[in-house]
Amino acid sequence: MDYVTLGAAEARDRLAHVLNEVAYGGQRYIVERRGRPLVAILPAGEYAALVQLLSEHGATSDVRGIPVRIRFDGSRYFVSDDPFDLYGEGATLDAARQDYWLAVQEYRVDLEADAVRLAPYLAERLERLRALMAPEAAGEADRDA
Repeated sequence: MDYVTLGAAEARDRLAHVLNEVAYGGQRYIVERRGRPLVAILPAGEYAALVQLLSEHGATSDVRGIPVRIRFDGSRYFVSDDPFDLYGEGATLDAARQDYWLAVQEYRVDLEADAVRLAPYLAERLERLRALMAPEAAGEADRDA
């Protein structure tokens, strides 16, 4: 997909022209501020198709080494996994990912509290979480030292 990149000030000055090019010419724009992508402007039909695709099929990614599926329903993002059956949600993808990571951390705390009495499959989950979080804990120890 080809995008035309515009600075925020130029996009503001040319907004009517940009909207016409998108609506009637199928052009796509990335608007930047200080060289960083800020927003994308694309035809409404294309946006609707992307939302439908993400709603029906999602996309795969990972959160700190845990494979997750990302879905979007047009207003909220949902991040979920299969290994631990956890999820997070948010108005932005970053918020959903952060909410998911909080769920993972809370789950580990709950498992740790009952570590000596866990069923074997839960003990395996706890060991996997410990391994995934070990680099994070090591980094915290380095910062505390």
